[in-house]
Amino acid sequence: MIALLKGIVVDKSSSVVIAVSGIGFELFMTDAAKISLPDPGEECLVYTQMKHNRDELPQLYGFIKKEERDIFKLLTSVSGVGAKVSIALLNAYTPSQIVSSISSGDVKALSAVSGLGEKSAKRIIVDLKDKVRKLEIEDDGVIIRGDFADAAAALTAMGWPFHIARSAVEDVMKHKGAEMPVQDIIKQALAKLDKRK
Repeated sequence: MIALLKGIVVDKSSSVVIAVSGIGFELFMTDAAKISLPDPGEECLVYTQMKHNRDELPQLYGFIKKEERDIFKLLTSVSGVGAKVSIALLNAYTPSQIVSSISSGDVKALSAVSGLGEKSAKRIIVDLKDKVRKLEIEDDGVIIRGDFADAAAALTAMGWPFHIARSAVEDVMKHKGAEMPVQDIIKQALAKLDKRK
């Protein structure tokens, strides 16, 4: 099993290629992880997990933080939840937000992610609620629950890409507090997004 790779970044476009001792490893990573990687030609350390796709071909998934890999391993252990959906969850939320949603039984937050229905979200909660309590998650992001998903989903329905909507909502909740009504979160996030245009 390949637990981590330390090598040179070769490419970080749709997938990531890291060269280790003359061998190029292709990895699939979240958008945030790709952005966090150094530029091609520079050295990096990436935690990895191998999963087989539907054609039973092995694929390597990479993570900047060990906590992300731990969450990925837990998510993919749930029946019917594959690597693609697990990466989508990690694209949408930080590890602490995923743990928080599972611990609090927040079906709405989990099922707001594309490709994850309510039934699978409930299965994740049932299967992992006790397991996530044992995890030690270090994350400097704010822990946010249902209102976050509602606000991000509303902005996505207005045409904003989910990762941009998520970032704007998270920024509002970090600076203004997580107790704001969801309507106010949406308004302030929209104001931030309008400034970016």
